[in-house]
Amino acid sequence: MKPVDVALVGLGGYGSFYIGRLLKRQQDGVLRFVGGVEPQPERCAQLDELKAAGVPVFADLSDFYAKHSAELVIICAPIHLHCPLTCMALERGSHVLCEKPLAATVQEGERMKQAERKAGRFVAIGYQWAFSDAIQQFKRDVMAGDFGRPKRLCGCVLWPRRASYYARNNWAGAVKTPRGQFVLDSPANNATAHYFQIMLYVLGETRETSAVPVDVEAELYRANRIQNFDTAAICCRMAGDTEVLFLTSHAIDSHTGPVFQWEFEKGVVEFAAGKAASLRACLSDGKVRDYGNPYATEDNKLDQSLAAVRTGETVACGIEAARTHTLCINAAQESMPEVEVFAEPSIKVQQLDDGDTLTCVEGLHAALMQCFKECVMPHENGEFSWARQGKLIDLRGYKGL
Repeated sequence: MKPVDVALVGLGGYGSFYIGRLLKRQQDGVLRFVGGVEPQPERCAQLDELKAAGVPVFADLSDFYAKHSAELVIICAPIHLHCPLTCMALERGSHVLCEKPLAATVQEGERMKQAERKAGRFVAIGYQWAFSDAIQQFKRDVMAGDFGRPKRLCGCVLWPRRASYYARNNWAGAVKTPRGQFVLDSPANNATAHYFQIMLYVLGETRETSAVPVDVEAELYRANRIQNFDTAAICCRMAGDTEVLFLTSHAIDSHTGPVFQWEFEKGVVEFAAGKAASLRACLSDGKVRDYGNPYATEDNKLDQSLAAVRTGETVACGIEAARTHTLCINAAQESMPEVEVFAEPSIKVQQLDDGDTLTCVEGLHAALMQCFKECVMPHENGEFSWARQGKLIDLRGYKGL
């Protein structure tokens, strides 16, 4: 088996997930790690390992292509760079595995799709749950009709984020970069994006697609001093009265999720993160199906992309499967273009032992968990004075921001 030539863009942050795996697969003869791209190589904790393995490091992707080529380029870059870097790699003849989300805007996603068609290469998007064995088996059963019509899918992810999280670069929590590029960074489009996208994905009619809503309504809030929101409730309505509700926040003081409750005509599917985490379905006939933990096969996105280079087979999550999430994020931003700011008395800034701080909203964690249990938007609950209803955005013919 001929090794696949692979380059990695972005060696800090999530890029570290790939470095160890690429070096291991290089030792096993599966691939050749032909180059890394990082404008700030000091951010890479494994720089010495790369040097020892003979992996050259370049300041940008064009410098890499001036001396090398790659069959597969993995992109772990800021959201606003996903489109230009993916298009450059495709134009140079490489297949691409780009980390989530697809891009900042619907228009960028369309440019990526056009570049993919022109190049005759594939673009995989790294929503690792979509590649997992558990989700793939569950989706096959949904497509086969085992669960009947989907009625309501609800997910909640509450992950605190400190001040240092927002201070780590110049685009964290931003609508646009200092240069005016859309980035739309938020929990729903970054840290917890996987768990929003997966609900759209499991409802897709084929392995390679996600369900497309007919309209989106959002409530967007912030407590941190950022441009965009740190808390969201997003409701996506599908044809046939199916609803997908996603609740997420960084402005809370305790960690919960992801937790899911997916209601179908013939059963209910649940998941809660933890040591014994498993996607479990209780069907209306009393039977139980345990699909396992979607986290268990997180390397599938890499291995499936390597296999697709060799075989030409389609990947589970490409542009088609990923761009519905971007569509919903764009619509959510338009549903509440002016992010609602939580009232000052409810905002608490905790001083942490390491000198960092955590901004959270009093009672928000309990409120969002209550909304999850009831599967309602905060404004529908009627108990929260801070809740505001967003505009309904019709997605039929929607062109993006």
